[in-house]
Amino acid sequence: MNITSHHGDDQVRIALTGELDMATTEQLRAHLDHTLISRPRLVLVDLDGVTFCDSTGISALVAARTAAAAAGSHLQVVNAHGITAKTMQITGVLEFLTTPPGH
Repeated sequence: MNITSHHGDDQVRIALTGELDMATTEQLRAHLDHTLISRPRLVLVDLDGVTFCDSTGISALVAARTAAAAAGSHLQVVNAHGITAKTMQITGVLEFLTTPPGH
C-alpha cells in the first residue's frame, strides 16, 4: 500500500493506494498515529485508490476514528467505492466512518 499525506489549514488528507488488509494495516495505523500527534481538526482518509479492504483494514479505520475523537480531531473516510464500500456497508460501519464533522 502507498500512503500520501497532504496538509492544509488544520486538516490532513491521507490518500491510500492498493490493498488495505492484514499485511498493510500496521503501516496505516503508524501513519495515522503520527498524523494525530499534531491534532488536526479534520483527517480525511481518501480510499479512492484502495482496491481491497478486509476486516483488519476496517478495524484499523474504526480504531483510528476513535483515536482521532480522543485527540480532539475528527476522522472521516471519503471516496470508498466498489468492494470496499460494500464491505463497509455489510459490516455496518460505512455511515459511521463517512459521516462529516458535526453530523
